[in-house]
Amino acid sequence: MSISDERSSPLSGARGTAEALSESLGVSRSVVRDALRTLSSMGLVEVRQGHGIFVAVPRDDILTTALTLRMQRSDVTVGDVLAARVTLESTLAAEAARVGAHETLRPMRGHLQRFEDRVRAKDWPAAHEEHLQFHLSIIKGLRLPALELLIEPLQELIIVSSIPPEPESGEQWGIGSHDQIVEALESGDPEAARVAVRDHFRYAEAPPYRDYGHTLFRDARSALGDHLDAGPALPI
Repeated sequence: MSISDERSSPLSGARGTAEALSESLGVSRSVVRDALRTLSSMGLVEVRQGHGIFVAVPRDDILTTALTLRMQRSDVTVGDVLAARVTLESTLAAEAARVGAHETLRPMRGHLQRFEDRVRAKDWPAAHEEHLQFHLSIIKGLRLPALELLIEPLQELIIVSSIPPEPESGEQWGIGSHDQIVEALESGDPEAARVAVRDHFRYAEAPPYRDYGHTLFRDARSALGDHLDAGPALPI
């Protein structure tokens, strides 16, 4: 639907564009242009030369982009993100173990094996992706589609907070440290799953991770973008 459409906006007619918005809102055209560029970069509007301004078709990554922007403008640290993940993932893991959806959890071992293989091969983009899918498979084990949609915007937080202080050091990627999580989930023991996740994150309490935990999220994300510049681009 166009912003210049009579049914949705008073900005109708041939000038239902940035000029009309400028006059209607009482601001300069440069302000409107800057605002439209921002909205366009966020995927909220489409500016079609000679046709007008249109509300864009919703994209799946809009919420992720909005959350990432908010995190980057805050003073949240990597340690803060990890602390939140411990609480969230340990609780979800306990519930996944209680539900006992073994057929849903089965892909976990595949993601874990590929993650470790990619780390050994020093294929960092693929290692990040498999590590992300491993942690997300805990959520999928609950078989709650609405929860998956709610958690989806958090994916980049998992990626950023998972990068080791020395990304090219295979020793810091925690090969073997995920096995207890898988075993606890497969055993169907909620408390064992909760403890396994919390034990897994204890690496963050030891140097050099402890120092890295004080890094601002926005700085860690920038460093990760440089580290993965050979792979897929991260969202803004």
